[in-house]
Amino acid sequence: MKLNSFISLIAIMAMTTGCGALRNNQSKTPKATVPATPVETVEVTPIDEIVKNFEGEWSIVEVEGENIVVNGENHPKLTFEPTEGQTGVISVIGFNGCNYLNGMWNIKGSKITPAGEFISSLKACHDAPYEFAVNRALNDVNTYQFTDPSNVSLITNTGRTVMKLRKHNLAFLNGAWRVTAIDGNEISAKIKIVLDVDQKQVHGNAGCNLLNGEITINLDKGNGIEFKNLATSRMTCPDIATEQKFLLALENVDTAAKGPNADTAYLKNSAGQVIISLKRLAPDEIADED
Repeated sequence: MKLNSFISLIAIMAMTTGCGALRNNQSKTPKATVPATPVETVEVTPIDEIVKNFEGEWSIVEVEGENIVVNGENHPKLTFEPTEGQTGVISVIGFNGCNYLNGMWNIKGSKITPAGEFISSLKACHDAPYEFAVNRALNDVNTYQFTDPSNVSLITNTGRTVMKLRKHNLAFLNGAWRVTAIDGNEISAKIKIVLDVDQKQVHGNAGCNLLNGEITINLDKGNGIEFKNLATSRMTCPDIATEQKFLLALENVDTAAKGPNADTAYLKNSAGQVIISLKRLAPDEIADED
């Protein structure tokens, strides 16, 4: 009886050990590895960079789907200035063709939120065709889209573009230049001009006589620039003919363009032809030419 009990005990132990071994083997079976889902990386433009992109004066070239065709002082425009100490807040100074508007925008990502209502001057104008459209568009702006650094669209929350802006980046013209060619012909006369786009002034030496005049930014076209109210002294010089060609060309300037490098620039007529070629003067060259 004891022998049978002993045999039964051994059998039970063997079965128990076998089941344990089976369980251990099963636990060591490698599991299938599920590949991780790649996380898409979305680049977020820093707010400071967005504000910098907005900074400066912009002409309104389209409002509510209508092209702006008013040139000169009555052309609607917007100027954006960062607010010191407030991240993402910009001051908006607008001109609707009659009155000036002042307000502030909070920019967060691609969203624009007005920081209060715009305050407007109260001038009455008999000819300001875009005044109310500009005011309405500014109230409806919810987001923006840059097509390039010089063009941005202002858009409502329904995706409708209510305003298009163009920045006039003529700062590359600031400084002293020597005229190297007129109407495509190289010249030997020492014609030097100093352009100050911010102050809208031009002065220099037209080759014989001293020159002074005004710069007008034509907001109806990209990099539009005109030279007005040109005045010179009245000396007579052997190469006065070249000076006269230069002055005539200067009066016909319609746009400006950068040259192949920072030391060159072109002034073009209304047909897009280069009529004055410029080369930047170094400080020592300015002294030599005076």
